[in-house]
Amino acid sequence: MITMHSAAPDQTLPARAPRGNAPRLPMTPARRAWLAIGVPVCLVLVGWAGLNLVALAGQGQFKVSHDIPVSTRRVNVNFSSGNILLQEVAGDQAELTGTAHYSLIRPPFTTQVTAAGTDFRYSCDLPVGNCYLNATVSVPRGTPTSVYTGGGNATAIGATGDVTLTSDGGDVSAERVSGDLTLNTGGGDVSAERVSGDLALNTDGGDITATAITAPRVTASTGGGNITVVFTSVPTNVKVNTDGGNITIFVPRGSTHYDLTEHTDGGTTSVGVPTDSSSPNVITATSDGGNIIVSRQ
Repeated sequence: MITMHSAAPDQTLPARAPRGNAPRLPMTPARRAWLAIGVPVCLVLVGWAGLNLVALAGQGQFKVSHDIPVSTRRVNVNFSSGNILLQEVAGDQAELTGTAHYSLIRPPFTTQVTAAGTDFRYSCDLPVGNCYLNATVSVPRGTPTSVYTGGGNATAIGATGDVTLTSDGGDVSAERVSGDLTLNTGGGDVSAERVSGDLALNTDGGDITATAITAPRVTASTGGGNITVVFTSVPTNVKVNTDGGNITIFVPRGSTHYDLTEHTDGGTTSVGVPTDSSSPNVITATSDGGNIIVSRQ
């Protein structure tokens, strides 16, 4: 018998790659540059995160209470961060009270008395953790006061002296101020109520609201918010400007004429007051894109 054998299929296996480490990528100039930049950045980020955790764990606070000399002519308050309330008190004694917060390193709270006035300062130099001072500043009647806070809110209530409140990013507000009043903020809202002295309001991007105003002269400017000013007595000089918001101005009812100038690049204007270019009562309102309303209440 003749046995027929079929041809066996090819059993040849593919050649295996030699064992060992994977081939290294060539170190091109671009890869060297990324390593030179990326490694230090990663180390800095890790160290920064660790320092923040340590700072949050090492928080402290202390009480602050300082009398202001009776003879002081002016009070100046300068804090890196924190909320500040300015109020007027009876008598001739004034003081600053509050609570200071810090992380790791306790910053100094300093007081300096000069012929020009009394200066208070609390500076937070450590860039991590929580550091701020919330305080109330009580001043005698008619004391000029200047307040600055780097990151909190500033408020004045019942002041008869000239007042300046400044914040880098918080809200600033005042009510019942009969002296000249200046409110500035880097990005928060500004509000004023029942102000009779000259009034200056400024914010880089928030809204401005002023009500029950008897101030004869008012300036208001915002980088993009709305402006609303309500007068309860006839103003003599008003100048308001916004880079993109709406403007609303209300004046008392009556027959008083105003030298009115209004301009908007993209909105509409509505005028509801008597106008006369020779009037000593001047109102100027400009907006880069919002609506403008000037009317009697």
